[in-house]
Amino acid sequence: MTRLLVAVIVAVFASACGPAAPERPPADLRVAVISGLGEVVADDQGRTLYRFELDSGSPPASNCAGACATLWPPAAAGAAAPTTDGIDRALAGVLVRPDGVRQLTLGGRPLYRYANDTAPGQVNGQGVDGTWFVVAPSGAKVTATPADGGSGY
Repeated sequence: MTRLLVAVIVAVFASACGPAAPERPPADLRVAVISGLGEVVADDQGRTLYRFELDSGSPPASNCAGACATLWPPAAAGAAAPTTDGIDRALAGVLVRPDGVRQLTLGGRPLYRYANDTAPGQVNGQGVDGTWFVVAPSGAKVTATPADGGSGY
């Protein structure tokens, strides 16, 4: 009798939970909203991505190497085509840097993280040296100032 009662209780709880919602895989590029900046581009870990105004060429090539790439690491791309969430897939791409690293691009422009952004949602690199800017989902640079000075969504 006890086994039957336990089996019924387990069945009731299992059916009440329903099927688990499928987990969405993280996108290489996704939209985040930051106070004062609006919608910006983040990587698969929620880290804000930036563009470097001194990248040049058509399409622009990365001009950030050595110490620059230590402070502004290239947003690394995997072997497959970049995935997006809330961003036009046609804008997403990859370039291969001289060191062989595959770097994510948006609208043809290389994307970077900022080493001093230590958590998702931070934008401490916004406007640094007048050459580093957060990226909008369209690929345009965002020139606004964050409402909270650079941290948090």
